Parts: sequence; structure tokens; C-alpha cells
Amino acid sequence: MARLSDMTRDQVKPGDQQYYDAIAESRGSVRGPYGVLLHSPNLAARVAHTGSYVRFDLDLPEALKELIIIATAREIKSQYEFAAHARLARQAGLAESTIQAVAKGTAPQGLGGEEALLVRYVQELLRNHKISDATFNAVQERYGTQKTVEITTLVGHYLLVGQILLAFEVDLPQGVQSEIPD
Repeated sequence: MARLSDMTRDQVKPGDQQYYDAIAESRGSVRGPYGVLLHSPNLAARVAHTGSYVRFDLDLPEALKELIIIATAREIKSQYEFAAHARLARQAGLAESTIQAVAKGTAPQGLGGEEALLVRYVQELLRNHKISDATFNAVQERYGTQKTVEITTLVGHYLLVGQILLAFEVDLPQGVQSEIPD
């Protein structure tokens, strides 16, 4: 059971309802980490603003953005984040075998090209708390400096989101199953 209830629009102070509305508008509803973050409306808005950029404006194919997000979720074992973004990864055309390899922790083995490179980048950062020169240079050579910064920020944003989900024990939506094996 979640440690904090989701904030409804009526529970947010009238002067802060603009933050609720902006989050709902950008994401279609207020759910997951944002229901919790709205206990601090200004913070929720700032997190949502960064999230909107890295999720919607980052110039990278949707399947690769979702791969980075699920790889991040897998590393911190955030079931909610993984399930939500595995669904989006499937919609974006990411192969089921790739999603399962990430879920099981066997990736980047069996992946090729950009997928293997991006999963390795996430894993090195989150497992080792640093990235090898070889991996960093390969990402920077492939994507350039600005996009490498943005990819790293995508990882960091979903690390933040995943930690919120974990700390406040946000429940999976009804009917959604865990995908990361124990």
C-alpha cells in the first residue's frame, strides 16, 4: 500500500492548482510519481518540466528513449516505472526480446548496435557510478555532446522518478503486473 495518497486537484491549494493542471495536461492525467510529488506542488512542477523535456522533446527515437527508461528502472528495481515504460516501449516498436532481456538483467548481451550501447551506458552509470571511457566515448561519438548530456539527464530524471515511486511505495495500477523478476 502506498505511503502517501495521490493528491487530487481539490486537495491542492487553489494557488497551486496550476501545477496540477499543467502536469495533467502534459501527461493526460496525474498518476504515479506526480500524485505523490504534488504534496509539494512547486517541486512537482519542476520535476514535470524536466521530465517533459527529456521524454517528449529529446531528439531520439521513442523506442530508444523507452529503452533507456526501462534500463534505468531495471537497475533500481522500480516495478511501476518499468511496467509503465515497457508498455510505451512496446508501442514504440521495441522488440519484446529486448524488453525481456532488460527485465531479466541479461542485456546488453544479445542486443546489437545502439540498443547495446545505451543499455551499457545506463548500467555502467548506475551500477558502477561511473562510465568507462570506451562507453562514454562511443555514446558521445554516436550522439554528440549535447545529446549525450540529454541522454544522461534522461537517466537521471527516471532515477529520480523511480526513487520517488520506491520511497513512497506507489502501487502498480490495477491490472498491471510486475515485469522485473525478483
